[in-house]
Amino acid sequence: MKLSHDLVRLVMLEIEEKATYGSSLSIDELNIDGYTIDEVKYTLDKLYEANFINATIRRYIGGALYSIDSLTWNGHQFLDNIRDDKVWKKTKGVVSKLSSVSLTLVSNVASQVITNLINQQMEL
Repeated sequence: MKLSHDLVRLVMLEIEEKATYGSSLSIDELNIDGYTIDEVKYTLDKLYEANFINATIRRYIGGALYSIDSLTWNGHQFLDNIRDDKVWKKTKGVVSKLSSVSLTLVSNVASQVITNLINQQMEL
């Protein structure tokens, strides 16, 4: 299964918006349109493996239960780099020219896009 960078961003924005301290979200509480439940589950698995979310994933024969607590420090840092729509659009424009791009590289490109935007503002 392919990891969608757009879906990663959408899931992380949903978690950040809906998570509250001391309680957990279920996968049903995430409003992600245009993607299958399997794509969302796969994305949650990968975000957990990458240490971008705090969650409990209980696997059973034929499925899994997801209890999502929050973004981790690394998750917040990554999301802060890709949150802005303008930054995200420019970042996607850069990375779309490559056939394979890790989330770390996406974050690095987004960071450079932000730096360039800041430099442009400082020149004014």
